[in-house]
Amino acid sequence: MLIACWMALIPQAVAAPSLLGTTCMNSKGDIVAKIPLQGGKFVCQSIIKIARADQYVIDFKNTSTIAHFQHEITDATQTHIIKGGLSSQDQDPFLLRHGRMIYLAPGSYRLTTWLQSPYYLAQPELFVSDLTNYQQQINLTSAASLLLLGVLLGIFTYYIAIGVAAGHTTERMYALFILGNLIFQSAALGVFKQLFSWHWFYLTSLPILLSNLAYISFVCHLLGINQYHHTKLYTLSIVARSLLLALLVIAMILPNWMLEMDRLGVAIFLIFGLVCGIRLSLQKNRIAQLYLFAISVFGVLGGLSITAERLDSNVWTIEQLGLIAVSVEAILLSLLVAYQINRLHKEKEQMLSELQSTRSLAMTDRLTAVPNRLALENQLLQLREHSCLMFLDIDNLKHVNDHFGHEAGDHLLQRFCQILSKKLDTHGRLYRLGGDEFAIVCHEDDVEWCQHQIEYTHLQMEKEGFASAGASVGIVFSHEASDTEELMRIADKRMYADKRTRKNRKEMIQVFTH
Repeated sequence: MLIACWMALIPQAVAAPSLLGTTCMNSKGDIVAKIPLQGGKFVCQSIIKIARADQYVIDFKNTSTIAHFQHEITDATQTHIIKGGLSSQDQDPFLLRHGRMIYLAPGSYRLTTWLQSPYYLAQPELFVSDLTNYQQQINLTSAASLLLLGVLLGIFTYYIAIGVAAGHTTERMYALFILGNLIFQSAALGVFKQLFSWHWFYLTSLPILLSNLAYISFVCHLLGINQYHHTKLYTLSIVARSLLLALLVIAMILPNWMLEMDRLGVAIFLIFGLVCGIRLSLQKNRIAQLYLFAISVFGVLGGLSITAERLDSNVWTIEQLGLIAVSVEAILLSLLVAYQINRLHKEKEQMLSELQSTRSLAMTDRLTAVPNRLALENQLLQLREHSCLMFLDIDNLKHVNDHFGHEAGDHLLQRFCQILSKKLDTHGRLYRLGGDEFAIVCHEDDVEWCQHQIEYTHLQMEKEGFASAGASVGIVFSHEASDTEELMRIADKRMYADKRTRKNRKEMIQVFTH
């Protein structure tokens, strides 16, 4: 009794549905070992063994790139017909899958599947699963596919926003490459059909041919390959573009071979990318070294996805493996492009800093460290209203140079600038025009303040031993002149007038003294 109860509590294994004796024939009635990837019409017949009544799902493994299909499930009494495909108007009950539900009682059923497609990405092999297990299996793959499509959409949006600006060809070509893959994956996985009711089947191949062309241009701009730099690689890029254009023409003429042209196109840009990456990496090009890593990773993942025709798993398809490969490469290349943008930004900042430093040196008097005549002229070009310009001419500089040497004269100029600049503070700015001539720019309300500071500087200079350290001053207000040259001419004229007046006054004092 206890043993019977214990056995009752143990979950009993439920026999899984089985699909037996699948045989496929082409439109001529010939049996084919495998369905050619160049497409066509085929019919496959199988026997379904069902041990338990339940909801079951019939789906394809390996690929979802199927234009039309029709399942006919026949038992002793009736036939159920279920249709679907990327070009079909029938609704898909499962996201990103061709699965079709049907309730089956225990027994044997004949499954006849009709296939029609211009081409196939991989072998469309049938499998049957109960609904519960099927949903558990596809939830992860569908979620992962949507996530990766979202990643590609985000990368495309970011780089096309940058690429629309002039001078960002690298980002623009990269965005176009991502767009081609995004359209291809969305069409092949059924996103366009299920969300937008788009049924044009050639979206599962044509965008890749165009994106391959964009990729060649992207690599050339990323690595600086042009007719002036790396001419051999530039010639190779022309050959690669020519081959890709030839593949595009062949695909338009022979649409059944379009997907095969895609595979060849991917192989061409892979080879081109590897050659460029290896060649420039050997030249210690950091960008090329990082790119070589990215293209090598994609070469492994992408190579597996474009050459595989069958998978052991019912869960994943070749399209989803290709999406993983493209997403990994897109993320790596995005990091690479971001690294390049950051490096260019740093180089730009360094150049701007050096330019600013050079500009500052060009506008600074080397002896006194105050702004020079060029700086004054630039300042006068943007002179505000109610401003004032003062010209100054220091007395006795020639006397100091002749009697005490130029070193003493330099020291006189340096101390004059140090004292006056400090006293002016924010009320005015001191400029050296050359020799013993200086200028002050200030607001007209600060003229008297500046004159007091000039007098203070004279007194301070005399305390330090510079006898008769006066200066002649010429003052002009901004409203007195219509342009910069006239303003400076008036200030200069008044300065020399003040110099003559001071000289005459000094001579008269000497006459009366003697």
